[in-house]
Amino acid sequence: MAELTAWDYLVIAVYLVGVVLLGIYFSRRQKTLNEYFLASGNMPWWAVAISLHATLLSPVTFLGLAGWIYMKDSRAWVGLMVLIMPVMYLSAMLWVPVWQRLRFHSIYEYLEGRYHQAVRVFAAALFPISILFWVGNGLVTASKAFSAVSNVNVYICLVSIIILGTTYTMLGGARAVVWTDVIQAAVFFVGYAVSLWILLDHFDWEPTRIYDIASTTTSEKSIHPHATLMSAEFDLAIEATIWAIIVTEILRILSFGTNQTFIQRLLATGSRRNMIKAMIGKGGVDITFLAVGIATAWGLVAYYHENPAAATSIAHGDDVLAVFVVTQMPVLLRGVILAGLFAALMSTFDSALNSISCVTINDFYRRYFKRNASERHYVAVSRLVTVGFGFVLLLYAILQYGDSAATVNERLGKLNNLLVAPVLCFFVLGIISRRANTFGVLIGSIVGIIFAVLFQGIPGWFGPPMFEQVGGWFAPPFEGRKVNWMWIGGMATIVSLTSGYAASLLFASPPQHKIEGMTVWNNE
Repeated sequence: MAELTAWDYLVIAVYLVGVVLLGIYFSRRQKTLNEYFLASGNMPWWAVAISLHATLLSPVTFLGLAGWIYMKDSRAWVGLMVLIMPVMYLSAMLWVPVWQRLRFHSIYEYLEGRYHQAVRVFAAALFPISILFWVGNGLVTASKAFSAVSNVNVYICLVSIIILGTTYTMLGGARAVVWTDVIQAAVFFVGYAVSLWILLDHFDWEPTRIYDIASTTTSEKSIHPHATLMSAEFDLAIEATIWAIIVTEILRILSFGTNQTFIQRLLATGSRRNMIKAMIGKGGVDITFLAVGIATAWGLVAYYHENPAAATSIAHGDDVLAVFVVTQMPVLLRGVILAGLFAALMSTFDSALNSISCVTINDFYRRYFKRNASERHYVAVSRLVTVGFGFVLLLYAILQYGDSAATVNERLGKLNNLLVAPVLCFFVLGIISRRANTFGVLIGSIVGIIFAVLFQGIPGWFGPPMFEQVGGWFAPPFEGRKVNWMWIGGMATIVSLTSGYAASLLFASPPQHKIEGMTVWNNE
C-alpha cells in the first residue's frame, strides 16, 4: 500500500491546528452559560443546518456508509435518503413548538417539570451513556482507519484526536462548535466528491459500468447485490427491508426532540421559524451527501471487483474509503481528504462534549451542588467537565477497540437499542398525553429496557436470552428464531410507550401544573 508522505501529514496538521485556533478565537466571548451552550441564540439557521448534518455525519457515516455498502448492500442508505425530508418535516412539526417555547438549556429540565426530579435524573444519567456509545465507536472507527493507512499507532490517533477536540470545544463553546462544523462538513463532502470524480475517471466516465458491476456483484453477507435499492420481505429476521427502514425512520421522528445535542444546536438559532428552516435545511444537505456517498460506494465496489489484488489491503469494510484515498489520490489531496476523516469525527466529538457539559452543569451541578454561583463559575466548571468527559471517552474507545466483527453502524445501532425506549417513553408520552404520570413512565421505561435486553442481549456481554438456551427453561419457545437488530429499537419503543401509558392509568392523574404548557395540546 502507498504510504502517506510528509506533505500529507502537514496538511492534516494544519487543519487540526486551525480548528484549535478557531476555538481560541471564540473563547473570548464565553462569559455566560447562554453564550457557552446556546451561542446566545443568534446563529444563522443555515450554519446550524450544516452543523446538525456534520454532527450526525460522524465517522460512523463518513466511513460506515461506504463500508456498509461494500460489505452488504444499499437498501438502508437509499431508504434513508428517500425518507429523510418527510422525517425532518414531521420532526419539526412535533418538537419545535415545544422546545422553542420552553427553551431550556438542558431538555431534561422538562422532565422534572412534567413528572418528578427522579425522572429527570434517570434520563439525564442515560445521556452520557448514549454519547459514549455514539462517539466512542466513532473514535475507534476513525482511528483504526487512519492507522490502517499510515504509520501512526492507533492509540496515538485516539489520544491526539481527543486532546485537540477537547481543547477547542472547552475554549470556544457552542459558537466554535457550529462554525467548525460548517468547515468540517465542507471538508468531508469534498472527500466523497473527489473520490467519486476519480472513480468515474477510472471507468472512463461511464457511470453505467459502475452500476452494472455493483448491481450484479452479490454481497456474501446480505445475499443481495451491492446496488440493491429496496426489498419488501416482511420478515423480522431480515435486515434493511423497507419495513424495517420505515420503523427506524418513525423512531427517528419521535427521537429527534429527545436528543440534547440536536435540540441545543437548534436553540442556537433563536426563533421557531429559524429552527424549522434549520431542520429542513439539514434534510437537504443530508440528501445531497447521501446521493454522492452512495454513488461513491458503488464505485468502490466496482473498482475493487475489477482489482481483487488491491482489495487484499482492506482489513475491514469500514476501511475501504480510507484505503482508496491513500492508494489512489495524489499527494496533498489525500491529506485534505484524510483531514475530512478527522473532520467527521471532531464534528461529532465537539457537539457531544458541549452537550455533556451542558447536561452535567444544569441537571446535576447547579441543581444539587452549587445553586447560586456566578455565570463565570459555571462556565469554568463546564470547561473542566468537558476535559473530564474527553478522558472518559478515551478510556471507552480503548475498551471498544477489539470489537471488529460488525460494521460500525451495526455495532452502534445495537448499543442504541438498549437506551432509545426509556428516553422516548419519558418525552413522547410527556408531550402527547395529559394522562402520563411519573410512576407510569418509569414502569414503561424499565419494561422497554428489559424487552431490548431479552430480544437482543448486550453487545459484547451476552446474546439475546429469548433466542438462546438459558438454564434449560427460558428460551425453548423462541430457540432458533431471530429478530434482526434493526427492528429491536422500534419494537422496544412500542412496548415501552404502551406499557407506560397503561401503567399511568393505574395511578392518579398528574396535577394541572404538571401538564400546563408541557404538552402539544397547550402550545400557543
